[in-house]
Amino acid sequence: MGLGKPFLEDLIALKRGGALDNCRRVIEIGAQQIADSLILAPELADAIKLFNGRDLHLEPVGAQNFSGHAPPGRLLWQAIGMQSRSLDLVGGDLRIDLNRGRVPFRYRRHFDLAVNAGTTEHVANQGNAFAVIHGLIRKGGMMYHIVPSAGHVDHGFFGYQPKFFHRLAAANDYETVHFAMVDKGLEQIPSYIHDDNAKVGLRMSHKVARANLRIALRKRHDRPFKFPMDG
Repeated sequence: MGLGKPFLEDLIALKRGGALDNCRRVIEIGAQQIADSLILAPELADAIKLFNGRDLHLEPVGAQNFSGHAPPGRLLWQAIGMQSRSLDLVGGDLRIDLNRGRVPFRYRRHFDLAVNAGTTEHVANQGNAFAVIHGLIRKGGMMYHIVPSAGHVDHGFFGYQPKFFHRLAAANDYETVHFAMVDKGLEQIPSYIHDDNAKVGLRMSHKVARANLRIALRKRHDRPFKFPMDG
């Protein structure tokens, strides 16, 4: 779960558009780490200046060392003048099981911004995960998601259709502030899938297209969470 250059680009765009005005308290959905792509991005200096923050001096750690050595996301939030907490069963400030947990009373409608950067696709109970995010955010607050859509064949449990977030926004009357589907190139199909296909006499291409969704939604009401419906 990493905050990379694409996230930084969206953070800058949201700030410049006024969507993060009065945003001080951030909740990371999954304890985030800062990816090398953000550390090395020329836009990092722009972001620090835009938020009237302080310099952030970090060194890239390399892909092989990411999970063990990448700096925590809280360093970025501190640099741009925000208070942050993380929600995670291991290493989080709030230990909430997104499969079945509920938001503690003291944190209900407490945060200005939730950042879901590669977490919810690993959660089996999608309805509860998004209900928790809804419950953490105050009226007028923002929910930012950067999640897999097409491809990502062996990553997590879910890839998201754009329709899911459109229906989620409609069900809860969220304002869609930012919505993009981004091409991430091709990826190799894992060998075990080819092996399983061969057992039933089927073959498929060795590569498929990947895409991510990058979405920012504003919570306009303090109404209870509503599950989106398809159809």
